[in-house]
Amino acid sequence: MIKRLSTFAAATLALAACQSPEEGPAPVPDGSPPTSTAASPSTASSPTSSASEEVQAGAIVSAEELVGEYRIPGADGQDINLPHGISAIIDRGTIRVSADCLNFAWTYRFEGPRLVTEGTPVASCRRGLLPEEEAVRAAFDAADTVRRLPSNGIEFSGGGRSVLLFSQ
Repeated sequence: MIKRLSTFAAATLALAACQSPEEGPAPVPDGSPPTSTAASPSTASSPTSSASEEVQAGAIVSAEELVGEYRIPGADGQDINLPHGISAIIDRGTIRVSADCLNFAWTYRFEGPRLVTEGTPVASCRRGLLPEEEAVRAAFDAADTVRRLPSNGIEFSGGGRSVLLFSQ
């Protein structure tokens, strides 16, 4: 009986040694649940902070880096192809967007690396928004991150929305 148990234990240990980490620990001969001393991915410490605290590559975190005049060629990953252009003027605390006779405006500030925008009233014509204009408005409303892209464009993004700007 002891020899049979020793053979079973040896086979169990050999099997455990051959398992990959993804398969988990081998069953214990006495039928109790397996235990592990390794940290699971959810409890293992990470050398980086959470995604919400990380600063993206190319991040812009100050108003001085945004001041300028821009054209807006895309929103939500789609090109804007309208008979009129959409432009933006950004100063140290305000973003102003013009599309034909429509005007939008936001005040903005940085709270650490996070952008905070707040819509503000501005004189504008009264007509319905085209889908591209609505996408630009919604992207600035939701934006909480700004970064400079390798193409030298500036992307405002957040809440699954984005808007792309290029200097004029």
